[in-house]
Amino acid sequence: MKDQIHNLIKKIVTIAVFAGLGFLLYKYRESLYVIKHISFLQFIFLSLLVIFSIILSGSKLSCIANQFDVRLKTSEWFALSSMTTILNTILFKSGSLATSAYLKKKYNFPYASFVGAFIGDQLIILFLTTFIGSIVSIFLIYSGIEKLITIFIIFSVILIFLLVILSGKLVLPKIKIDFIEQLKIGVSSFRNLFQNKMLLYTLLTQNLLLIIIAGLRLYTACSILQQEISIFHCLLFVATMTIIRIIPIAHTDIGVREITVGFVSKTIGSGMKAGILITSLDRMFELLLTGLCVGIFRKSLLNQKIPK
Repeated sequence: MKDQIHNLIKKIVTIAVFAGLGFLLYKYRESLYVIKHISFLQFIFLSLLVIFSIILSGSKLSCIANQFDVRLKTSEWFALSSMTTILNTILFKSGSLATSAYLKKKYNFPYASFVGAFIGDQLIILFLTTFIGSIVSIFLIYSGIEKLITIFIIFSVILIFLLVILSGKLVLPKIKIDFIEQLKIGVSSFRNLFQNKMLLYTLLTQNLLLIIIAGLRLYTACSILQQEISIFHCLLFVATMTIIRIIPIAHTDIGVREITVGFVSKTIGSGMKAGILITSLDRMFELLLTGLCVGIFRKSLLNQKIPK
């Protein structure tokens, strides 16, 4: 009964978010017309940034798989990365589940190991983005945007919580709650990763690059839509997107990211329209290119033989 109610609430939120995003995009539709004036260089640059994001995510998957003696071919992890991105966008965690199922079937990669490594990696991303979000918030508050104090506090609280949890100074309660259970798995996985310094540093570097590239993607989208927004604002948007992404408030990520960034953009004085439009344009490129990559490299997943 409890699960049914929870599922019903998520369905209602999903419909509301879709309706809200649709209304806002219709309201701001005239501002999207400038996309037809996109230059060849802008198109190529944003496309390359999206593809580089896919490569980095796939490379992380390959590094983690290697830790468990699973050797993925380049075309294989590239296809898995593309598939994970597009499916996670459409339905919460569906891409990660599909990748886990593939690895289990082809390489007998245990679900528990994948889930642990995945959550551990997500904690690293969350730590980096909250740290960057805190620094950027301080800078922008010092620059005169005092309304960001609430966002700074949220970033700081999450950052301190992660530092305490990952350092082992706080023991999580033995309560059968999904969030607590996943957090325990993630902390345990992170500590295992910490034992392998090379893998930990590799994941830290790759995730940091992913955050920077995500900021550049939004900054490029600003340029295409002729929105004068600084790279610092874009990095703040990325940090916000990362936090909201781990909260399963709806069945899909579509709309949640755009509306959340819209409110943050409004808070810092750039307007809700700017935040919604740049994240929507970035989403369009992401879905287009990941879908294209899945179509091109799908045979690398279908034709893989099960190793003996």
